[in-house]
Amino acid sequence: MTGSSDISIIGCGKVGAAIAQLATDAGRTVSALANRSPERAAELASKIGNPGAACEIDRAAGAAPLVLLTVTDDAIEPLCAQLARDGAFAAGSIVAHCSGALGSDILTAARDSCACLIASMHPLATFPTADAAVEKFTGTYCFCEGDLAATDALMGLATGIGGKPMLISTDAKVLYHAAACMASNYFIALMDAALTLCGTAGIDRVTAWDALSPLVAATLENVTKLGPPAALTGPIARGDAQTIRRHLDALARCDSNLRDFYRIAGKWALQLASHRDEQNQANDDIIARLLDAPNQQE
Repeated sequence: MTGSSDISIIGCGKVGAAIAQLATDAGRTVSALANRSPERAAELASKIGNPGAACEIDRAAGAAPLVLLTVTDDAIEPLCAQLARDGAFAAGSIVAHCSGALGSDILTAARDSCACLIASMHPLATFPTADAAVEKFTGTYCFCEGDLAATDALMGLATGIGGKPMLISTDAKVLYHAAACMASNYFIALMDAALTLCGTAGIDRVTAWDALSPLVAATLENVTKLGPPAALTGPIARGDAQTIRRHLDALARCDSNLRDFYRIAGKWALQLASHRDEQNQANDDIIARLLDAPNQQE
């Protein structure tokens, strides 16, 4: 049964819609599409050229040898458990999800009740819209884990839709996802913090981003070419303790949350810089003390 190329997708949000389109474009058959809102499933089914694929959730669970649960993280486990109780999954089928933070172990109800294989596949990409994700998907890393045969099937799917499959252990997924969150979501938070500081300095956000974005782009390029330690520049890399003191003093008068953000990021940057120039060790010690002082100026 697991040798068939048919796929059933339950959850027709951005991730489910993108995978449905990518799989269809790659010649895979999306034989069933289901969603809490039937209208969304019908719309997606028409979009991929298979109007008959739209169906009820229980039917979709048993409609193909590979069933992807592309619902929200909080809904995956209870949905799987309910479908397993109802005997909706076909014995021997693969049940998988696409969450980054959760392992395949939350699907054990399908294995225990319906003799299914379980796995997960997380495409490491942003999904602002399904169409945007489809357009930029080629080369996206897809991290897979779970039962061996199920993982093999997902890695084959990832390759077929243009991704780069990569194995990861179930226990490591949450740390991997935290890393992805920091690299993407918290990068946006960092950019907003920088723009907020520019606003406090009297620079409007449009002008500030026009000024900062080339610096950001060059920094990303340097990290790609050199790696983080060698790409690090600025006062911490130079061991310029007085500049760090001035920054912290100004931030203390401005916004305590931004000061804390600066301190935490600065402490990590100091770890990167600490081995680069032993002659700056004394200054590094001063900077470390400054960054460790959360509520007062030194």
